[in-house]
Amino acid sequence: MNNIINFILANFGQILSLLLSIILIFLVNKEKKHWLLIFLLFFVIYFGFATFKSYLQFTIWKNHPISKYLLPPYQPISYFLSYSYHHFYKDFVWRLVGAFLVFLIIYTLNKLFKETLFYYEEYYMVTILTALIDFPLNFLLLITGLLMIFLWHIVGMVKKSSTFSEKISFKNYWVFLCIFFIIINIITKNNLHFVEAFKP
Repeated sequence: MNNIINFILANFGQILSLLLSIILIFLVNKEKKHWLLIFLLFFVIYFGFATFKSYLQFTIWKNHPISKYLLPPYQPISYFLSYSYHHFYKDFVWRLVGAFLVFLIIYTLNKLFKETLFYYEEYYMVTILTALIDFPLNFLLLITGLLMIFLWHIVGMVKKSSTFSEKISFKNYWVFLCIFFIIINIITKNNLHFVEAFKP
């Protein structure tokens, strides 16, 4: 039982992401507000859990005869805030940074290809799904999706049934691709050391 609890606590962000992604399977063709509601729920729970862990850490340090010297008035509060950021908030912040960068990329690509790569719904769908995967692995969601679109175009051209000017929609598959990468994220957590090197 303790092993299960420890596993959940150690992978809380990934498990939360997995559960919300499964819910999103049923919202693929729903309105934008439903997706934003799921993202808001993710934001509140993830941020709240990080804040709770930060509070527990502060309490533990405060009540310990040695670590209490790491807190005010012995140390500036910035020391504890820096510790909290790197241990509890950093992954979350960089998920959001990665999601914002992905939004800029898909928006720019769509303009360059005259709106033939993505539908409007994919702007927020891909951005939100990107936020559900740890940085920098979340970039693989977009890269893999673009690769799949490219391959579909190639197959269509070989069969002479499509051209690059035609739009091939991937929007019904982004969620499943996201779930795949979240599972990979959980399985490889703390094992992909070369990925960790990319984290600021």
